[in-house]
Amino acid sequence: MRMRRSLAPVAVAATLLATLLATLLATLLAGPFVPAPGAAAADPRPTPVVQPVASAGVRDFWTPRRMREAVPLDLDPAGEQVLAGATPGARRVPAQAPSGLRSTGKLFFSDAGGTAVCSASSINTPGRNLIITAGHCVHGLRIGCQILCGSRHYYGNFLFVPGYDHQVAPYGTWVGVQVVAQPQWVAREDESHDQALIAVAPVGGQNLVDVVGGNGLAWNYPAREDGVRIVGWPAQAPYDGQSRQECHGPTIASTVSDIASDAEMSCPMTGGASGGPWFVRMASADTGFIFAVTSRRTTSGPAVLLATPLDSSIEALLGAAQVAARPVTGRVDARLDARPDARPARRPRLRLVATATSVGYGEPYRLVAETRRVRRIVLQVRAVPGARWQRIARARVHGGVTVFDQALPPGTRWYRVKARGSKRHSRPVAVTVGPCPLPLDRSPGVVSNTRCTSPVG
Repeated sequence: MRMRRSLAPVAVAATLLATLLATLLATLLAGPFVPAPGAAAADPRPTPVVQPVASAGVRDFWTPRRMREAVPLDLDPAGEQVLAGATPGARRVPAQAPSGLRSTGKLFFSDAGGTAVCSASSINTPGRNLIITAGHCVHGLRIGCQILCGSRHYYGNFLFVPGYDHQVAPYGTWVGVQVVAQPQWVAREDESHDQALIAVAPVGGQNLVDVVGGNGLAWNYPAREDGVRIVGWPAQAPYDGQSRQECHGPTIASTVSDIASDAEMSCPMTGGASGGPWFVRMASADTGFIFAVTSRRTTSGPAVLLATPLDSSIEALLGAAQVAARPVTGRVDARLDARPDARPARRPRLRLVATATSVGYGEPYRLVAETRRVRRIVLQVRAVPGARWQRIARARVHGGVTVFDQALPPGTRWYRVKARGSKRHSRPVAVTVGPCPLPLDRSPGVVSNTRCTSPVG
């Protein structure tokens, strides 16, 4: 059940109560919410604005006690704040995640109302000092407020702790110096744009991405995807916020949200998971492609996390942060490194076939060698037409068919099989690995619309 704001009984003078009611009525009659000074206007094509935040004394501010007492800042499906405290004394839930993922971490922040926590992750950009989280983790109502909360504002004292584990910061602490939220979120709390970027200061001359790696961003992907990995630091029972937790599985177009573009996944993570990455594909043990960040969660019924997949507006956010990585502009078609042969086809002694000639980043494919009167073969590859062939595998043939599994970084490669000890070889076959993961929906219109930046580390 959604938590509702309530006013505890207090002894209030009649005149003061009348004044408060009159003020509240006047506010309601005055019209819609007016953004705080510096907030982006509700323009059809709003421009993101970089908001500097104070960085002096941030590490001193975050004492162990303040970190323990920081409350999760989360939203329910309707976008209302879920007001609940952290549960530092909760039964410890064993970490559900393997080692790795240095690029994800816990985000601490505060305002005059108190301290709070969300989740975040580093992203790879030319500046190499940027993280992504939820918009409501950088801009919103006063922390802990239940009634008459005043105007929305930017939070402060941002501290990102990658790999946070039981009050240990294995990769250091990183102080936020600039924030850029989606203007649609700042102006009118548009939950479909509940995303933000935070620039952090280098530490000891090192950039964040050089220490923990940087994730790629993937946008214009449908809500329905398979094999999605959600990461977060939930801090409400039964979790205590002290370790990374994960959920894995398919996402679907949301059945519990009023936002048509929302994706959802069945996941029991509680408050504190907001801003955590949704990986559509991993690129290494530490990084992958983020296509959404946790925005909201159900507070009754089945446990579900909600997020709207990133759209093209993320490019404007990257540009505003002045660290935009060049987006992928298209997909390259595979071309065969062989001249056509007009003669009638005769079954060759060596033949190589690829299960797919174009795949997405991280997607495995197979090369199937068919042989006739050949017992030992070599698989060769080259990345540039006309270059020397390089041996990558050898095999003994059984039953006339040999299968080679491949999963390589982006690029086009040409393969052939050659009989060992002979000059006889198959015709080349080309396979192109795209720079972006392929969406579950492989229709041409959807695939051609997807874009991404590259992960590193």
